[in-house]
Amino acid sequence: MIAELTLIDWIGVLGSLLIAGAYLAVSRGWVDARKPGFNLLNLSGALLILLSLWYRPNAGAILIEVLWVGIAITALVRWTFRR
Repeated sequence: MIAELTLIDWIGVLGSLLIAGAYLAVSRGWVDARKPGFNLLNLSGALLILLSLWYRPNAGAILIEVLWVGIAITALVRWTFRR
């Protein structure tokens, strides 16, 4: 199966790892969820997954990734204006 993955599949896998890594980092206390690093990781991961979904669409996955992008951007904008 791994040998059958295309570049676009690997981009989606990288996005998933970024999102999971962000949650791992917050749960372990390595990253503060209120600071931009966490949301930047989530935003980057969601955008990479969306890129992969452009080539292999799945409505449910697209919806959740669009929601993650919206959540991350909202949090980053709020953080920017609070400074």
